[in-house]
Amino acid sequence: MNKMKLETVEISINENSYNIEIGNNFLSEEILSDLVKKKEVLLVHDKNIPSSALNKIESFLKSSSSEFLKVELEASEENKSQASIETIHNLLLEKGFSRQCILVGLGGGIICDLCGFAAATYQRGVDFVLIPTTLLAQVDASVGGKTAINHPKGKNMIGSFHQPIRVLIDSSFLSTLPEREIKSGMVEMIKHGIIEDEDYFNWLEENINQISKLEEPIMCEAIKRSVEIKSNIVSQDEKEAGIRAILNFGHTFGHGIELVGQYKEYNHGEAVALGILSAAKLSQMTEDLSSECVERIYSVFNKAGIRTTTLKEINPEDLYSAMQSDKKKQGKDLNFIVLEKIGKAKKINGLSKEKVLKAIKTSLFTS
Repeated sequence: MNKMKLETVEISINENSYNIEIGNNFLSEEILSDLVKKKEVLLVHDKNIPSSALNKIESFLKSSSSEFLKVELEASEENKSQASIETIHNLLLEKGFSRQCILVGLGGGIICDLCGFAAATYQRGVDFVLIPTTLLAQVDASVGGKTAINHPKGKNMIGSFHQPIRVLIDSSFLSTLPEREIKSGMVEMIKHGIIEDEDYFNWLEENINQISKLEEPIMCEAIKRSVEIKSNIVSQDEKEAGIRAILNFGHTFGHGIELVGQYKEYNHGEAVALGILSAAKLSQMTEDLSSECVERIYSVFNKAGIRTTTLKEINPEDLYSAMQSDKKKQGKDLNFIVLEKIGKAKKINGLSKEKVLKAIKTSLFTS
């Protein structure tokens, strides 16, 4: 394989800006040493990171930092908790790390969230760098500065907006992932095309087989385009007061599906995929979205091997009840993102329970 060039996406939020670097097998001592600059460094990593990659990154950080610590966490929804944040904070406090320290998150979306929230809340905010290792984290969780932990009453209920100083996306990590994790990340990539860029969606339709196989340079090209779309949206609306809400397409339904499945039956991408299908059906009712658009969404999911039916029957009333814990409600009303067409989404609310239940029944319980 020819050596690929490193791609850079700049994200600008208010007076702050930082770079998201995208490439294949590009992480080096030079890149990491430039970031930590003899600072105190805490590496927060997923326990499932391959030892060869972990040892390399640990070595680079150790050689450049004034003091180096690491903490290993199990990346599960149960561990996306206050207890994990206390584990990180306790270590920082025991070792007397200053406000000039830097946290480095190495792992998937859960590790990105934990590292970011720990950085946001330690001594009122310290710098952090993300090295996302799953496709879902590379195109979604690592971009935009949302950090959060779960609460028994809902997902991502305790959190903060805190932007990293750099994101390093190395697609070589993807070769170590199970197929299920790749498909989970592809859901978010497809979502980006659905909500904001029909040309990108068309391109995904044409190249979905190569992306499924992680073929380069198409894989990095797809990651870059997804990152550009999300970065552009976040740059306009950091704290989700307006356009950023469209990134939640499928998520109101999806988070409910995760909750009904007790965060065990479906991973995030699988639940969001089903949520996207429900949101598409809802769009047919509220926006007169064409059947052709809905069929294209089903088709690209099927080509990618992404599930379009539930593992087992879900009671629509139970799902509707679970959706009420969604933190993005407007008063007592659920917010939904719907499509006018592929590439154009908007937020609506005030829908009747009957209409939402109809969208659930017609999308999730047809084979």
